[in-house]
Amino acid sequence: MSELGARLREARESQGLSLAQVAADTRILQQSLVALEEGAYQRMPSDVVIRGFIRNYATYLGLSPDELIEQYRRERGATDRIQVVPATHPPRTRAYVLPSFFGVFFVTVALVGMAYIVLNAVGRIGERNDTSAAVSDPSPTVPPPSPLPTATIGRAPTVLPAITVAPEASAIARPQSTTDVAGGAFATPTTTQAAPIVLEVFVPAGNPSGSWLRIEADGNRVFEGIMRPGGRETFQAQRRVFIRAGNPPEVQVVVNGLQQGPLGQVSGQPVNWSWPPE
Repeated sequence: MSELGARLREARESQGLSLAQVAADTRILQQSLVALEEGAYQRMPSDVVIRGFIRNYATYLGLSPDELIEQYRRERGATDRIQVVPATHPPRTRAYVLPSFFGVFFVTVALVGMAYIVLNAVGRIGERNDTSAAVSDPSPTVPPPSPLPTATIGRAPTVLPAITVAPEASAIARPQSTTDVAGGAFATPTTTQAAPIVLEVFVPAGNPSGSWLRIEADGNRVFEGIMRPGGRETFQAQRRVFIRAGNPPEVQVVVNGLQQGPLGQVSGQPVNWSWPPE
């Protein structure tokens, strides 16, 4: 038995509470309470559900939820957060850097290349000056600009031929856009996000009676009415589901393939049930 489980069991027994009574008050399955008190966390669905059960159970027994969750984290082997401590002395820096052989070699080659280019350019400039003194280059004659055409009364204006663009070329040149300028509509691709919560609610066929139910998914009412024996409904939600049952022992719930058992123990006493647990 773990230290966390021992504290939970001692607190429950000191208050004279049974597992059945705690399960009915906290809406936590009795086998989940037994797993918590025995420290058998591998029998529970996930780490998030375990933390929620510990918080509800500790609050019900009057213990500190944060302290018990921290103790659960230590028992599961979670390491402490790494703290970065600044160094007391700054690292030493090198006062000088010795040039490498390859660096000196490449710098020397670059300087020689630049000197060759400069000397070659100077020689070409001298040759150009000598030839320009001997040969005179006549300046080109620029023709005067032609006058603009003027409109003549009684003469039809000149019509330029229309340029025809092939449909294939226009289709290729026109980029595909998601904005329709004429209609003002904007089309964006949509992706369907899978629902993280799949809720299955049913009343077994062998039960003597059904139950009135109100089911909400993400704050929207998706079902309200009486579910008879043999009835079964499936719902999906992104964040949260809520169930109000009038006859809770007759109603069975499965969340993401995990059986949650009946919603209550007392017939005719309405209960509220939600997932994830509060």
